Formats: sequence, C-alpha cells, structure tokens
Amino acid sequence: MTDQLELATLHRVGSTSPLKKARYTFDFVVNGASLFKATEASSLDMCGCLSDPRFEPEVADRFNGGIASLLTSDVPVGGGHRASLFVCSECGDLACGAITVLVARNDLVVQWSDFAYDNGYKAGTKLAHVGPFEFEWAAYLAAIRRADAD
Repeated sequence: MTDQLELATLHRVGSTSPLKKARYTFDFVVNGASLFKATEASSLDMCGCLSDPRFEPEVADRFNGGIASLLTSDVPVGGGHRASLFVCSECGDLACGAITVLVARNDLVVQWSDFAYDNGYKAGTKLAHVGPFEFEWAAYLAAIRRADAD
C-alpha cells in the first residue's frame, strides 16, 4: 500500500517588528499528517518550497515550475537526489537552513527518505522519526502539479 500526498496551504503571518514577510506556501501532508509539524520546520520559521499561486501568483509563476521539476521530472528513473521541502521564509537559501529529503524514483513509485535539516556547510542532521514514504507515481505527480494549477 502506498502513502497519500496532499498539499495544504501554509500561512506565515508577516510583521513589522521584527520585519517578517507574510508568505503563503504549501505544506506536504502525508496520510493526513503535516510534514511541516513532523519535521519541526514550524519552529525554525521555515515555509514550504512551493508558493501558493492563489495568494503569491508572481512568486509561484517564477519559481514553482522549477521546484516542482526537482520533485518530479528531474528525478531519474532508477535514481534520485536531495530536494528541499521547507526553506527560509525570507530568502529560500539553503545556507539559512532547509528541511531536505532524498527523492528516488522507479517506473511506478516515488520514495521520500532520509529526511534531514541541512544548511549546505555542515553535515545534515537526520530526522530519523520522519519517513520513509512511498507514493504511486501518477497520484504523486498530480499532487505536485496542483501547486501550479491552484
């Protein structure tokens, strides 16, 4: 049995002191459980890597296609790579810290495993309590593509 992936809108409230930009991004919800909460990205003031086009159409138009490709078409059949799921709410830079996952694929399924907190300059901190998850390819692709369509 495969896991079920959904996208749910995340809202980061903005403020003027300290200056924080309001953001509308997506949480990855697996089998009804928020990965934003499970990975503790919420306590690190992160946001989802995909912007919600209903609220941030310019940002979504500029970045969602490339980010979605890293999670889908850029993953070679029989191979895989690391991708960011949650990033810095202000700049999205890996150096500020990100929650990453190893995305691997075969013809029928995509697997998310080896969740970690990464910052690009120190060894990643594994999040052993999260995953692995396995998604049926067609349903997974449809879920990620919804980030561009909403």
